[in-house]
Amino acid sequence: MDLFEAMDTNRAMRRLKPDPVPRELLEKLVHAATRAPSAGNTQHWSFVVVTNREDMRFLADILQRRMGQFSREAESDAQERMMRAVRYLITHFHETPAVIFCCVRNAYPTAERPIRATMWSTIFPATQNLLLAARGLGLGAAMTTFQAGAEDEIKAHFGIPDDVYIGSTIPVGWPMGRFGPLGRKPIDEVLHWERWGGDA
Repeated sequence: MDLFEAMDTNRAMRRLKPDPVPRELLEKLVHAATRAPSAGNTQHWSFVVVTNREDMRFLADILQRRMGQFSREAESDAQERMMRAVRYLITHFHETPAVIFCCVRNAYPTAERPIRATMWSTIFPATQNLLLAARGLGLGAAMTTFQAGAEDEIKAHFGIPDDVYIGSTIPVGWPMGRFGPLGRKPIDEVLHWERWGGDA
């Protein structure tokens, strides 16, 4: 698949079939993630891939506690569709075939004097690579940060060290819906030439 087609059609897929994802495809996603840039090329990332049903129920319980009453007034049809998909993910999370925790150690430029911004500048490009790889393989995935409200509990459950942070939690599976054009602002609303407010 053409890279630009993947970027133009890479919707957040929150409605996933329960069918298993082969281990080799999950490994491909992690391989793609590790092709990303990282602060000082330190590659302080690690990835925890979860497919065990009991562990998925553990995560589903956390998600239900945190977001079980997810509701807000939609401002558009597109936002209402997104909220329906989020509610589906919450109520069906236990059926998710795989979850990938994209983790990072806060240790750049030194472990003694780390700069937090470089931690995120390492793990978020890796996460984006993983999402694009999923699109290229026909897999559905979504960038979530639901771990933020229960990170210590999740880390303890999965044996993630104290000095490692979870940057993103990515549910992965075969999509129920279709990939398609993204709803994004036109670039003339966000592009400035030479200085803020400058145009062509």
